[in-house]
Amino acid sequence: MDIVRLPKRFRDLCGVIQDGGEPDPKLMETFRGKYPHQAAAVEAELAAFRMDWEAVLEKELLILPFLQEWYYSNVPAQQMTLLAFAARQLGRAPEAREALARFRKDLLAENPAPDRPSPLITYAGYMLDYLNTGALPYDDELRYADPAKPVPVAALEARLSSKERGTKEGRQKLLNLCCLYGGAADALPLYEELAAEGLLPEMWHQHAIQRYLYTGAREEALRAAERWSASRLWAAASPTQVRPVCFFQHPMMHPFLTHRETMERLERAAKNLYS
Repeated sequence: MDIVRLPKRFRDLCGVIQDGGEPDPKLMETFRGKYPHQAAAVEAELAAFRMDWEAVLEKELLILPFLQEWYYSNVPAQQMTLLAFAARQLGRAPEAREALARFRKDLLAENPAPDRPSPLITYAGYMLDYLNTGALPYDDELRYADPAKPVPVAALEARLSSKERGTKEGRQKLLNLCCLYGGAADALPLYEELAAEGLLPEMWHQHAIQRYLYTGAREEALRAAERWSASRLWAAASPTQVRPVCFFQHPMMHPFLTHRETMERLERAAKNLYS
């Protein structure tokens, strides 16, 4: 199966959708005709953020056998996650399980090195486990707790060099140390300080969401999720990623992904309307 590389006019079309605009209907129809699987992926993502799980499942079942058309493995992984998530919302796990098992069997038949399964084979197995048990690969993030003896922030700051102290890079390093060895009470104020100054790598938003949920601060966790959505870091790999579908891979995000109000906030943030 060949990798599909979208021509510029269709990449631009995805950009319009990503920015929350209305695509030209004729061009969208052409997109569906020439690149049905890529168009379906875009439409599935839009449907997910509108909680139209029937449309999501329909689109994902269509594109599942063709996921090798994407170059980057994170895109098929996210689409498989949408498939499994929508099926669970609809009570149609057996249908999704059958489709994923067939897809994985076909991939295994093509795999030239049976002892080294491809990322697609591995992730299809993860999604079958998710449909069977409800457990995702990132389930550990639900079990965050402060260390039994968190290292005080002053002690962690002492690990910085004199050149690092007070610099943005030094404070990012301190945030990393706080997340590794300190407690949420020290990490979260530093996260807020750095987030107010500009974009942070997505892992810092993930760490913040974990810690806010751990402390019971749901609204603050949602604001961190909005920053993650607005950062657009999730869009780097493929023009068909028009919404942050990586959210569905993170079980700590799931309470936000099944309520209309929070979904609307995340979608607005994805359109760069977050402030």
